[in-house]
Amino acid sequence: TYSEFKKINALLSEEEQYKNPRNLCSGSVRQLNNEITAKRNVELYAFTLVEAEGVDFKNSQQNKMEFMKEQGFQTVEYKVVTAKNIYETVEWFSEKVKTNDFPSDGLVLLYDDISYGESLGSTAKFPRNAIAFKWADETAKTKLTEVEWSASRTGLINPVAIFEPVELEGTTVSRASVHNISIVKELKLGIGDTIEVYKANMIIPQIAQNLTKSGSLEIPDKCPVCGEKTSIHKENDVEVLFCENPDCLAKKIKSISLFVSRDAMNIDGMSEATIEKFISKGFLHELADLFKLNRYKDEIISMDGFGEKSYEKLVKAAETAKITTTAKFIYSLGIANIGLSNARMVCKAFSNDLEKIRHASIDELVEIDGVGEIIAESFVKFFANENNNHMVDDLLDIVTLEDEENDNANDMEGMNFVITGSVNHFSNRSEVKELIEGRGGKVTGSVTSKTKYLINNDSTSNSSKNKKAKELGVQIITEDEFIDMFSIKL
Repeated sequence: TYSEFKKINALLSEEEQYKNPRNLCSGSVRQLNNEITAKRNVELYAFTLVEAEGVDFKNSQQNKMEFMKEQGFQTVEYKVVTAKNIYETVEWFSEKVKTNDFPSDGLVLLYDDISYGESLGSTAKFPRNAIAFKWADETAKTKLTEVEWSASRTGLINPVAIFEPVELEGTTVSRASVHNISIVKELKLGIGDTIEVYKANMIIPQIAQNLTKSGSLEIPDKCPVCGEKTSIHKENDVEVLFCENPDCLAKKIKSISLFVSRDAMNIDGMSEATIEKFISKGFLHELADLFKLNRYKDEIISMDGFGEKSYEKLVKAAETAKITTTAKFIYSLGIANIGLSNARMVCKAFSNDLEKIRHASIDELVEIDGVGEIIAESFVKFFANENNNHMVDDLLDIVTLEDEENDNANDMEGMNFVITGSVNHFSNRSEVKELIEGRGGKVTGSVTSKTKYLINNDSTSNSSKNKKAKELGVQIITEDEFIDMFSIKL
């Protein structure tokens, strides 16, 4: 709820604070420590009942909702409507949402008659017995007081509008990304302009329009971080601002942030604020320095916000990160346009042979399914740079790349898996997914005729996925069977 969101944020440092209740809720339910989740007071509002065996709902959706309440569930607020009262009911909800203690996306109009609704069938994505309506975006007028220019690891400098604080969707907002120079020009922005702002999808603050359009904003000719020259590039007919200095501090901070992130080398505890402090104190000059922090033990322990425990935790995380996969290592290097999935595709095509990958040509890369010209060019350009190769060599003196044995590398090729329920031998389902994709398989969210295996430790349950698998003749296997079947080493 908004009230709980404000309470929790008040207990966190500014850099740890959540931007909105939705992000806080998501972060809370993913906590490995369920005591933290319990303390966060996450609220569940049930909105539909999938099934309840042996219960007669007398063909009414309303009876389903009442049944859930009787079982002790909180449910979403609902009202039964007819053609006569639907407009006034929507109006009632639109006023109520302003005072609710929780965010609301919109309204759903649903047939009460269950059998009639089911007879309508569904499209590939949505049932035809209901229609969802989003609320019109709440807007507010405010005054543009400043534009902050935020530099990234690629050199791109993004304009961020700072304005007088306004209340939107239950939270106070005072800044919004303007994205690029083309939008700055299109909005004709100038300091002091009266602008109208809203939250896209009730989450991301945006400028809807500029009411005064002074067009007086100056585009900086110097990088806000390093002070070196900037230039405007045109990419896909969009004008963007770049810092041309290869040694810009912002590039270093953002590059290291990516390198230590969870999907990359996963050095837990190395926040962007910590990276900035370490760079300013001369502890970090290149990525390999992240693994040599023991040289500065005394200085780190004496730093504000640090101590012996924080230092030990950081060094231990760096030590653990020394062993990784080729795909994660490549992703961590921050090659433009290369995400983790792209890195996996490339590694798979070259059997995780880093030397072959480093010397791959554009023609070789574009032959890989899912790799296009832009990705291939980014890859080749990165490894054609002498400094980048020195950086990789320095890291390889420290980091060990461990991948699945080649004889198992593609043994899941062409197989679609669905994973449901809890797992016992893996940290989470994402780890199972990563293993499957690394060996050529694919993981989807729902059981279809293309599914090869449904992995479910409760293979006898009456869950909807188990039922669907049985209907389609899809084999249901437990986690242990999956491990034995594919000779997985844990």
